[in-house]
Amino acid sequence: MSEDNSSYCNFETYSLIWLDASINSGDNIETQAKFRSFINHLQIFENPDQCEQHIRSVLSQDRIVFVVSGSLGIHLVPKIHSLQQIFSIYIYCANLPFHREWAQHYIKVKSVCDQFNDLINRIQCDHSDRRQNKSDEPLSMSIFDKDNDYEQSTTGLDGRFLQTQLLITCLIKMRTTSTDKDEFILKCREIYKGNDKQLIFIDEFEREYVDEHSLWWYSRETFLYRLLNKALRIQNIDFLFLFRFFIRDIENQLYENRYLSPTRVYRGQLISLDELNILKRSQNKLISVNSFLSTSLNRQTALFFLGSFPYNDTYERVLFEIDADPRKDGVKPFADLSKFNCFPEEEFLMTIGSVFYLKNIYLGENRIWHIEMELCGNIDGDLHNTFHHLQNQYSLNSRGLLEFGNLLIDMAYFDHAEKYFGRLLKQLTRQHKNIYKCYHGLAKICCEKGNYDLSIDYLNKSFASLKNLKLNDSRTGYIYNSMGEAQQKKGDIDQALQSYEKALEIFKKTFKDDDENIAWCYNNLGIVYQDKKQYKEARKYLNEALIIKLKHLPPKHPCLANTYNNLGNVHYYFHEYDTALEMYQLSYEILSKSMTPVHPSIARLLMNIGIIYETKQNFSEAKMNYEKAHFIRTKVLSSTHPDLIHTKNDIIRLSLIQ
Repeated sequence: MSEDNSSYCNFETYSLIWLDASINSGDNIETQAKFRSFINHLQIFENPDQCEQHIRSVLSQDRIVFVVSGSLGIHLVPKIHSLQQIFSIYIYCANLPFHREWAQHYIKVKSVCDQFNDLINRIQCDHSDRRQNKSDEPLSMSIFDKDNDYEQSTTGLDGRFLQTQLLITCLIKMRTTSTDKDEFILKCREIYKGNDKQLIFIDEFEREYVDEHSLWWYSRETFLYRLLNKALRIQNIDFLFLFRFFIRDIENQLYENRYLSPTRVYRGQLISLDELNILKRSQNKLISVNSFLSTSLNRQTALFFLGSFPYNDTYERVLFEIDADPRKDGVKPFADLSKFNCFPEEEFLMTIGSVFYLKNIYLGENRIWHIEMELCGNIDGDLHNTFHHLQNQYSLNSRGLLEFGNLLIDMAYFDHAEKYFGRLLKQLTRQHKNIYKCYHGLAKICCEKGNYDLSIDYLNKSFASLKNLKLNDSRTGYIYNSMGEAQQKKGDIDQALQSYEKALEIFKKTFKDDDENIAWCYNNLGIVYQDKKQYKEARKYLNEALIIKLKHLPPKHPCLANTYNNLGNVHYYFHEYDTALEMYQLSYEILSKSMTPVHPSIARLLMNIGIIYETKQNFSEAKMNYEKAHFIRTKVLSSTHPDLIHTKNDIIRLSLIQ
């Protein structure tokens, strides 16, 4: 594999992988440049084993256009043909009859050519058709499925929905600076270096873009549509941060040009068999689409484009039929792009996070599945209230990096949060009123990552900043609470207790006895008394915390789940295992609706559930929960984090028992 291609990731959905023993010959170098003019991410291989290994490492939701010589393809195509990420295959060879004979058995092989120009023209033509109809552009939908081990992209409204809504709200409300577009364009030029066609578009965007033309730019076949859809689908935080001005402009344009009459729109879509099965189980449930959704007013147009993809054993063809009534309360805006679009199609665009009710799903003619949906307005009242409470909690109307960083912490994007707090720290002077909050944020990140000493160092800097600013009020209470958490995780239980008691003393001077901040202190005191094995005292504080939280928080707020989990721990130590399990299950129900599925809090809860089952000697259930927790922790924690090591050891220990 060439060194320059291995060092960067694919920011688009499509990539072109080319395997040929003579890949670096003079003629092939020129062909590589032609390929990049329509599929930017090109990777070349001479070794078939390395090529296969790379193909298997690509996300299943991505799309690979695979070009291979006949002599290597005859051996490799049978191995990789069934992979979801392999979308189409093109074979270049000298012996057409021989290679067409074996290739006809593989439906993803689109062409066998003996002339490079024919090969390039066929790939370019096929790719142009795909760009126009968008049927193969993967969708990211939230439909919770409890049996999928958190890996499905098509996943009832789980925590992905709520967290995505908060993320987009935060991004579009952030302040715009004079360098936003410059930073974005610089990154685009880096991605498309050497791609003359897209660099021309980037230059044009830099010269001519204005916010009222955002929908026109989105509807054009340029780098913008490709990059934004991929970034939204995989939640590429850094790129969404750069894209925030463009996302905000599109949202504003959709609102200003929102369609005012009831209508029915259609979208043809290729989805995997696993995704289709999840959708079948989701009939009469709500789903949300976590990106902008392009649809057509013309049913025949959607069917025509969908029909251009033959049926195969990897993808199912689906026609979404969507009834949209903008007069309903709470319906997100959608717009007719006819006056913006570069194409004459009757295209409608729906905004990020649109929610739909899945009414019916059935198999129609030509093996095309039909999914009937209805655009929804106000959804689950508890979820709606939780969103607005969290929006206020994160102060998302403050529009700064500080709020963005705190949201990323709670989304378990710890490395990203650290990066943006570091960015903010460089911008602030020692006398800035928010410098102590920045140190506090970095401390919380270090605590989550298991670096407790560094967390305490940052908290001491936060204290020093408050002293420097001559602020000695309730703000110190928040720092004492975080100090106690780091000390407790480090094993300094008595010091943690002192920190929590200081926080409570400060808050009681500032807030009413039933304030949420008092509940936070009670919760932490309950945990530390649990560690001191003073379980009656622990239960007293946790029950007091719960009473206050139930008074102020919506039923699906994650802070409630935290207290239910802690009460479950106390019931466990009192040997009240069934009651403990009820507490854990109640906590899980809340967290699954309010946090991302790979959040450390969910892993911690699964470990506790596993402990109950192990205590009851149900070792298979215990191991299953430990393994789910381990999966989550491998996604968000470093290999040296004590929680990950602990989980791994528990799985090994149980494996020896079974």
